[in-house]
Amino acid sequence: MYYDYPEEEFYPESEYQEQIDALKEAIRSSVKSEILEEMNRLRAENEKLQGIKEHFEEVKKDYEKKKDECDRIARNAEYNAKKMRLTDLMKDHKVVKWKITWEYVYGPKCDKCDSNREVEVKLPSGKIVKDSCGCMTDSKRYYYPKRYILSEFNDRYGDGRITAHYSEENSYNEKDTYYELYTCTVCDNFTDDKKKKAIENLSDEVKSILFNEEEECQKVCDKLNEGLGNFLYKNNGESIKEYLKMAKREKRRKKVR
Repeated sequence: MYYDYPEEEFYPESEYQEQIDALKEAIRSSVKSEILEEMNRLRAENEKLQGIKEHFEEVKKDYEKKKDECDRIARNAEYNAKKMRLTDLMKDHKVVKWKITWEYVYGPKCDKCDSNREVEVKLPSGKIVKDSCGCMTDSKRYYYPKRYILSEFNDRYGDGRITAHYSEENSYNEKDTYYELYTCTVCDNFTDDKKKKAIENLSDEVKSILFNEEEECQKVCDKLNEGLGNFLYKNNGESIKEYLKMAKREKRRKKVR
């Protein structure tokens, strides 16, 4: 027994193969599409993560920068607080002292030389050079009182006392102030006698004394200046007394500003 099917009910081999190829192509397209979608998704996600990573680095750098700034502000605040306490402490111990200092002085200057007491001389060769003027003299010292504003501290030391003076100084950029030890003197019962003896003998020790009054210091300066004669001029011919007056006025003007 057999069945007799019409031939048209069976697919030809070529048509069957075409359907298989079409199915394969459809599968490939579907897989390819899914792969491309997954790749695009991963690429987008990677770009997003890269952006987050880069942003995180920026945030991290900004945090470190702000942290450093906060640390700096905290250090400055601590420094300023200590400085204010030190300034207040020094202010309560401020004293005015006078000490002997000096300027070099010369004899009267003529009107033929320049400010350095030099004149132009023409050599036989025709060359012009500078030479010392006849009014150039050796220098001497003119002593005068100089004012010092110090912070004074005293304490007991054995049978006497120890006295320390600090001077207020400005830094190179003049923005900060610091205090420097100016003198540290161990005093005993003979200090006043020793000072008196130094003044009477006009010894070198007198130049290290801190006087309480300008007049007292000036008297010693006057004694030291005895014998100067007409050596009362700066090298440029300016009177030493006028020079010191102008210097004092200029210092006051700067202080007012």
